[in-house]
Amino acid sequence: MGNSIQEYKLEAAYIAKEINLAKAADKLDKNLIGRRREFLTYLLGAHEFLFVFSFGAIVFVNVARETQASIRRSLSRFLTNPTKKIYDESYVLREGEGDPNIGDDAARLPAIGIEETGIASRVLAQSVALEHIEDLTEDVLNNIGTIQSGLQKTAFVFYNSRPIFRIVAENSNIMQFVISKLSLLDKPDVAWEHRNLELLFSQLADLFELRPRFRNIEYKMAFARSNSEFALTILHGKRSNLLEIIIILLFVFDILIYFFGG
Repeated sequence: MGNSIQEYKLEAAYIAKEINLAKAADKLDKNLIGRRREFLTYLLGAHEFLFVFSFGAIVFVNVARETQASIRRSLSRFLTNPTKKIYDESYVLREGEGDPNIGDDAARLPAIGIEETGIASRVLAQSVALEHIEDLTEDVLNNIGTIQSGLQKTAFVFYNSRPIFRIVAENSNIMQFVISKLSLLDKPDVAWEHRNLELLFSQLADLFELRPRFRNIEYKMAFARSNSEFALTILHGKRSNLLEIIIILLFVFDILIYFFGG
């Protein structure tokens, strides 16, 4: 490579529900060179970077594995709800002459700076976070299936509705996270200012299928919400009917006591 680096290896991991950027910026003993609302940028060495995203993902650029492990341990102080399963993904940016070429495993760009690296890191971070969300979505659907099976075997009036309410809450949390935290529907600020960066973001987002994956999650969550609401409606109706029957029986019982209680 000579004196100038021509390849940037990006390695992303989703490690927690949230990373406290304010505390990380103040207490992580690294060279902080960029601070935005949703992520921090650190310069770790010549052409070595760390991107820390508030939604729980980190991206290393040209960072040795032993250094990555050390930094992860340092970041553990700032995590909310660390994941038990680690979601990771990698991608490579290479400098080369000619028009940009976005491939499945690597992209060739005429020039690579911190903006290009930041764009690619954001997309990669969103992709690994989506992997976690996709697993949560499948868990919700599996729980819906379990509840439906339980409703078929148990009288509605005696069924515990708390699992259904938990699914409704989880559904809401998932959609809120995807829309507001991941900001999948928003372009990075820098992409509004430079046409080449907007194109890079668009092509990488298409490559990692961010929008189709979001729509798939949205569809599954709508299905889960619809089934949850239906189950709650049935439960409410059955219990209301039971209450009416109990009131009628009590009324009849009072009449019987009045006439025959003597």
